[in-house]
Amino acid sequence: MKVLIRADASQTIGSGHVARCLTLAHCLRKQGAQVTFASLTLPGHRLVNLAAQGLNTFAMKPGASSDDIEALLPWQADIDALKGAGHYDWVIVDHYGLDARWETAARAIAPRVMAIDDLANREHSADLLLDQNLTASADAYAGLLAPGCETFFGPRYALLAPAFEALRVSIRPRAQRVLVNFGGFDVNGHTLKAMAALEGVPGIEVDFIAGHGNPDWAHLQAYVAKRPNWTLHAFVEDFPALMATADLFIGAGGGTTWERAAMGMPTLCLAVAHNQQANAERMAMAGAHVYLGEAADVSSQALRQSVVALLDDAERRQGLANHSRQLVDGLGALRVAWALFAAAPSQG
Repeated sequence: MKVLIRADASQTIGSGHVARCLTLAHCLRKQGAQVTFASLTLPGHRLVNLAAQGLNTFAMKPGASSDDIEALLPWQADIDALKGAGHYDWVIVDHYGLDARWETAARAIAPRVMAIDDLANREHSADLLLDQNLTASADAYAGLLAPGCETFFGPRYALLAPAFEALRVSIRPRAQRVLVNFGGFDVNGHTLKAMAALEGVPGIEVDFIAGHGNPDWAHLQAYVAKRPNWTLHAFVEDFPALMATADLFIGAGGGTTWERAAMGMPTLCLAVAHNQQANAERMAMAGAHVYLGEAADVSSQALRQSVVALLDDAERRQGLANHSRQLVDGLGALRVAWALFAAAPSQG
C-alpha cells in the first residue's frame, strides 16, 4: 500500500500536525506500507528530519499567505504542486487550510482520502475523518461530511507512538521533577514565563524542552546556567523516557495532551492557540488534567501557585493520572492503520 501524507510544520503552525502523522506513518510502515510526506518548505519545516528517519519526502514551494495556521490555502495550486508526487492508494491530509475542494481534487492522486481535523469548521469530502479530541462528535460535524464518510472520533483514536502506551508515570508523595514543553517553537515565550514561575520554588528539578528555534533561546540559556537543578533541552532523543522521569508536566493543549494522558502524567495545561481551548476544558471536566486557561492570560505568579499546590498533593496527582489513562489506551494509531489497510483499493 502506498500512502501520501500532506501536512505542514512551521514556526507559526508548529510541528504537531507532522508529529502525529509521523506516528501514523511509522505504524503503517511496520505493516508494509510505503509512506511519503508532502510539505511546504516554510521556515521550520520538518522535511529534513522526516528524510533522516527513512521516509520519502516531497517539497512544495510555499505561497505568500501559507504560514497562517487556519488560513485557507489556494487549493488548486496546492494540488497542482502535488502532481509530480506520483499516485497512491491513500492520501492523508492534516491541514486546517485545506478543505473539501482540495480533498475532491486529491482523488486524482489517490482513490481514497483521509482527513485529520480538530476544528469542525469546514466541509470535507473524505472517505475517512479522524478527530481525536473529546469535543469530536457527529453533531459537531453535521453537514460537513460527505455521505458514507467513516468517522473516528475521540482519544480512542489518538495517534501515539507505542512507547507512550508502554510507560507509566509513578506518583510519588512529593513531586520532585517538573517537565516543561510548549511545542517545537513557542513563539510567544511561554517557556520563559514558566522559568519565571518556577524560580524560587524549592526542592524541584526541572527539564525545559524548547528548541533552538525558540526566540528566547539566549534568555533561556542564561536562566538555566545559574540553576544547577534546571536543564534546557534543544532536542530530546527519547521523549517518552524523559517524560517517565517527571512527576508534573507544564505544557500546551495540543497533541502532547494524549501522550501525557496515556502515560498518566499529572499536567498543568495552558492553551497556546484558541483551537486548543475547548478540548482542554473538556479534559479538565473529565478530571484528566488541570486547565489554567489561555496561556497569554496566565501570569507567572498564577502558574507558580498552581505548581506549588500540586507538589505535595499526591492524592490529586493520582486522580489526574487515573482519569487520563481511562481516556487514552495508546492504541489509536494501530486502529487507524488497520482501517486504512482494510479499505485500500490495492487490498481488494
